[in-house]
Amino acid sequence: MPKQKIASSERAGIRFSRNLDWNLLKVFHEIAVAGGISKAAIELARKQPSVSQALNRLENMLQTRLCNRGPSGFDLTDSGRAAAATCAALTQVIRNLPDGMAEGCPELRGHFRLALISNLVCPELDEALSFFHLRHGGVELMLDVAPWTDIIDALLRDEIEIGIAPSRVKRAELEYQLLFCESHRPYCGRASALFGRDVLDPHAVAEHEFILTGSDEPAELTEFRLQYGHGIKSSARTEHLEEAKRLTVLGVGLCYLPEGLAQPDVDAGKLWPLLGDDIPRMDVFAIHNPKGSRQTIRRRFIETLAERLNGCG
Repeated sequence: MPKQKIASSERAGIRFSRNLDWNLLKVFHEIAVAGGISKAAIELARKQPSVSQALNRLENMLQTRLCNRGPSGFDLTDSGRAAAATCAALTQVIRNLPDGMAEGCPELRGHFRLALISNLVCPELDEALSFFHLRHGGVELMLDVAPWTDIIDALLRDEIEIGIAPSRVKRAELEYQLLFCESHRPYCGRASALFGRDVLDPHAVAEHEFILTGSDEPAELTEFRLQYGHGIKSSARTEHLEEAKRLTVLGVGLCYLPEGLAQPDVDAGKLWPLLGDDIPRMDVFAIHNPKGSRQTIRRRFIETLAERLNGCG
């Protein structure tokens, strides 16, 4: 190819990159991942016409049609698939940018995103968070509480670095570090006729009303409850364990609670534990996506957590 033609092509590429609104690539990436303009608009918290306009602008700049949309549905063209692959690669580079900066700096900086199931009692995790902050004060901790199913989905979407949750079935895409085994048992308040009694047989409480905790309930607990008919009679429902515990103390019904969460109220004489050793137990893990972004921050926290679990540091 003549040198003049090569130079002309390079100049055209430079002009294109300078004139391109890079935000259009981000919008198209969301469209390709979501599989449609409407879904992308929801993910971006933008109005659908705004997303459609961004797609049209990008197609005009590239002078090609990137997707087919209409009554027959949505699908990417060959050019669209090529552009989507480029946008995905660019998105990953941008996601890893803070991590790359951290690798080259003596002080780790950035955000550390962690999601955990509600009202988790784990001293080792608390110590790990404290030590991590002392060692890496330039990292902003971002903690959220979510049901275990949402935590797994967030890890797969690379929205968080670490998830703390039970997991009966391990996903091949994720890695799991055992934290502890959490036990759940039913409790009653002082107003209950069962308070102060040694009730060991699960069948003995089947006729009592239960407070149910919805999507935050681990699968092992759900199976145990259904096996003995606990919760067929429901007196209340809440997605929040603290509120479930409050209702239990008030005598609204029996409720399955994590032993660590309930123990202070047991010691204070507000709650009474029921059943013996035949109670549901589940392993709780620190879970991460090895292909996720912010690898340095994630690795440093995993190392800190391992130290606390091993009694080191």
